[in-house]
Amino acid sequence: MTTDPESGGKMEETLNNAKKPTSRLAALAISRDFSILLASLAVVSLGFGILTPIIPKFAGDNLGMTESQIGLVYSLFAVTFAVFMLPAGLWADKIGRKPLIISGILIFGVTTLALAFITDMYQFAILRALEGFGAALVTPAAFALTVDLVPESKRGVAMGAEGTAQLVGGLGGPGLGGVLAGELGFYYPFYVAAVLAVACAVLTMMIKAPRTRVIEEKPSMFSMFQSWKRNAALNRALYAVTTRGFVMGIVQGLWNLGLILFWYDRLDMTETEVGLVLTVGTLVMVLATIPFGMMSDRHGRRPFMILGGAIMACGLGMMVFITEVWQVFLLIAFEEFGAAMSNPSVGAMLADVMLKEERGRVMGAYSMVQGVGNIVGFSLLGWAYEAISPEAPIMMCTFALAVATSIIVLFVGETRKRPDEASSPVPD
Repeated sequence: MTTDPESGGKMEETLNNAKKPTSRLAALAISRDFSILLASLAVVSLGFGILTPIIPKFAGDNLGMTESQIGLVYSLFAVTFAVFMLPAGLWADKIGRKPLIISGILIFGVTTLALAFITDMYQFAILRALEGFGAALVTPAAFALTVDLVPESKRGVAMGAEGTAQLVGGLGGPGLGGVLAGELGFYYPFYVAAVLAVACAVLTMMIKAPRTRVIEEKPSMFSMFQSWKRNAALNRALYAVTTRGFVMGIVQGLWNLGLILFWYDRLDMTETEVGLVLTVGTLVMVLATIPFGMMSDRHGRRPFMILGGAIMACGLGMMVFITEVWQVFLLIAFEEFGAAMSNPSVGAMLADVMLKEERGRVMGAYSMVQGVGNIVGFSLLGWAYEAISPEAPIMMCTFALAVATSIIVLFVGETRKRPDEASSPVPD
């Protein structure tokens, strides 16, 4: 495992070097294995992104599905993702991070290739459910491996770099998918995404992952809840951070579709305009996530989680008052700036309050809770949009963001530790 560059007799020299202009670039050079992991995540995100502009048209035109049927099938991903977090976190600790990541990625590759040959909605539903299973395998394992590979003093920048790698891949994917479908043929994006999944698996195999051990002699599938409880007892901040994760899951469920529907209905935005808005938001995230991760390592997690959450809530709340398309671009850039400020600190804070040998299971429990929040959010979306008003999901999302931020303000202290402190969680 990579050692902490700020420890030992060179601490003073390292702190002095931090003031030099090159220190920010040096902060990204964490380790060879972490760089490989970033490349792997970027490649698989590119594969996911390739399918983004293709799948809705494929489901509607080729399979004859209605919008409601497409939405129902898409929700299966969230359901299987949440359910299979039960064993995935345990397997990440017991079997290892790499095997879980590789297995999940290969499942994505197989299901993507299979999509090119399906003929009805039911086959599509089965493949979407399998994709949720694959994502469940990857999520806690990738988080645990990231934390395993980086020193505690660089957790913030590592989480920022991981998020940016996925954003960069996702940013290039839709454009590449559109070109492949338009120039070579409609099914080529499926073939290329499957090949990228294999490439990602090969890259992941090259990582030299540190060994981990499981505390219990006979761990069970449900031991992730016991691990979560044990870690929460060591640091009560985990209670609040997990509660925030559930609330943010609801936010994601409301935001993913509700905001786009609102743009279509209230401003008559075109598909091109919506795509450009989302691209602008992603670019802001790409540019700002790593710098805020670095600042999180230097100044702490809590301030950026609070300020970032407040910015997101304000940006979304103001969305109900827009009257022009240019205002959408401005507010989405503002909102995503807040997300870039908050996201790396969230991941770093989670790592701060987990025991090393139980990271997979604790992250599995956290991700499952967040996945349940996604399902709640998706369920609230349709009801609020139709029964109340198109503005209702946005206002509910704004309120949920305010609640999530208030939880950090009221119940969580700073979790970033000084270099001379122990690496394991301590009580608040």
